[in-house]
Order: sequence, then structure tokens, then C-alpha cells
Amino acid sequence: MIFKFIFKKKKKKLNDQSKQEFNINNWMSLTKEERLQIDLNEKNKIMRKKKALLKSIREEYIKIKKKK
Repeated sequence: MIFKFIFKKKKKKLNDQSKQEFNINNWMSLTKEERLQIDLNEKNKIMRKKKALLKSIREEYIKIKKKK
């Protein structure tokens, strides 16, 4: 069982690497403007997620502080 667990992990990692290579090939075939636009969209998504996470952390911290 332990060996199955180890080998399944390795298979997943190999699949992830192949997806990354495929994405790199697609990325390089795009024009500069398209790459910039995609990059900007991804940065905006990440920033929204970070802001939401920070907001929830602050709210939880305030709740904990009020309980004391």
C-alpha cells in the first residue's frame, strides 16, 4: 500500500509537468499584447483573492479580540 501511495504521487507530478510544458508552448505562440493581457487578468484575480483572504483574517481577528 505504501508503494502504491508513493507511485501515485509521482504520476501526478509527471502529469502536472506535462501540463506546464503545454502551457509554455501555448504561451510562447501568443503575441506580446495577448500575453500582457492574460498576465494582467491573472494578477487581478490573484489580488482579489488575497484581498478577500486578508479581509476574512481581519474579521476573525476582530471576533477573537472581542471575545477576550
